Amino acid sequence: MTRDSRAIASPVSLIRRYVKWLAVVWTIIIAASLVWSVIRTKKETVEGARIQAHISYVKDIVYRRWNAMHGGVYVPVTEETRPNPYLRDIPERDIVTPSGRHLTLMNPAYMIRQVYSLMQEGYGIYGHITSLNPIRPENAPDPWEAEALYAFEKGNTEVSSVSTIEGKKYFRLMHPFVTEEGCLKCHGAQGYEVGNIRGGISVSIPLDPLLAIERRRIVTDIGGYFLLWSAGLAGIFLGTRRISRSEGQRMQAVEALREEKDRAKRSAEELKHLTEELKRSNTDLEQFAYVASHDLQEPLHVIKGFLGLLGKRYKDRLDEKALEFIGLSVEGAERMQELIRDLFDYSRVGNRCKAFKPTDCSAVVRDALSNLKVAIVESGAEVTVSSLPVIVGDAAQLTSLFQNLIGNAIKFRGAEPPRIHISSERKADGWMFTVRDNGIGIDPKFSDRIFDVFQRLHTRDEYPGTGIGLAVCKKIVERHGGRIWVESEPEKGATFYFTIRGDITEGVASGGVRGLINFQGVMEERDK
Repeated sequence: MTRDSRAIASPVSLIRRYVKWLAVVWTIIIAASLVWSVIRTKKETVEGARIQAHISYVKDIVYRRWNAMHGGVYVPVTEETRPNPYLRDIPERDIVTPSGRHLTLMNPAYMIRQVYSLMQEGYGIYGHITSLNPIRPENAPDPWEAEALYAFEKGNTEVSSVSTIEGKKYFRLMHPFVTEEGCLKCHGAQGYEVGNIRGGISVSIPLDPLLAIERRRIVTDIGGYFLLWSAGLAGIFLGTRRISRSEGQRMQAVEALREEKDRAKRSAEELKHLTEELKRSNTDLEQFAYVASHDLQEPLHVIKGFLGLLGKRYKDRLDEKALEFIGLSVEGAERMQELIRDLFDYSRVGNRCKAFKPTDCSAVVRDALSNLKVAIVESGAEVTVSSLPVIVGDAAQLTSLFQNLIGNAIKFRGAEPPRIHISSERKADGWMFTVRDNGIGIDPKFSDRIFDVFQRLHTRDEYPGTGIGLAVCKKIVERHGGRIWVESEPEKGATFYFTIRGDITEGVASGGVRGLINFQGVMEERDK
């Protein structure tokens, strides 16, 4: 595994480690809850037995009080209910009814003994009246009861616990037996007084039925907690898988983004290097074009001059074919000079430029028209100019821009004299200029091609030129932060648009030039 892979896997491993601890904590919580539930269930079982024992004890006390309140009750003598030998000193212990039925007196203790016997046989509940000084030997306490009776002498009012009787678990409850007024009839001879503790009443409730209920509840709780624990672990691990997958995807995305940034950074550095190389190359190319156009002028002047001298001096010695060749050579040299001049102008747009400054566009157009004076006069062109603004730019290049566009309008004229109109319109981020003519027009499919270097739509025999003029216009406009385009159709004239972006000075120069007469008047005024 690579360092990057470990970097991606590390957070996922950390999450899994935390999840293992979370599973352990969840297991501890569920186990602790189950233990607490079992303990609570066991306490509820004991508490249920306590309630049953207490109800039985209260019932016994009520029965005893009822019997004692009536001084005992008479019941028929049977094999199970023989006369109580401990009551032989009681007058009228035994009586005979007028109908001849034999009745015997049953005191509270005798009655409770029989009730306990029935409860033990029918429901397994033990009850016992006992004392440390019993009248009947059968009422002597067992070890647990003896310990409880000693506790009563120390002030305790209740003793209870879970004990084993004959191999079975019982809940045993014992309360002290307090001497009441009705008890003195039988126990007064023992020296007891009202309020003395003369023994206790114990109740033993069998726990087997309650323990069976307890076991069912515990099994149910175990099942429920197991399902809860399983569902929790499933949720934890499913959540972990989802989180781990999401975290892994996130880390991969982060790594991919980091790699993308690195690639972008490298690409930016490479682009910067290429831009610098291109800038140096363009500078070298512009410098080369400038030097080449400048240095090539001299040889062409020499070639053109010697060809002219050759034609003059040897005119009589050369035949017409030779003179034609000389003429063609001179014409080719002139075209070469024109091409070199245009290349020189093109190279100067990006090289040896002047700083921008406030420029009156009306003055720029006047200078361009002045340079085109001969062409305007010869073609009979009419040039109209709307009010033009004062902008921040390179006056020389703007003059070249207008001169090229007006010159093209004159060059590519139709049968009628050229009609050229120059106007401008204020935009949010600069000015848009328009040069409209009534010339031969341009096929729309060539509207982009004409701004490339050396792109011509006509032969030199039809229209002279090198195909560089509009490329120079495009380069000038782009240097001024704008763009140039044309809208035209064949034989319907052409409208050239270009924008100039950047700072705009306050005010708009007024006036303009309309027609040849006004143009000449302006020139004459300037010559003065």
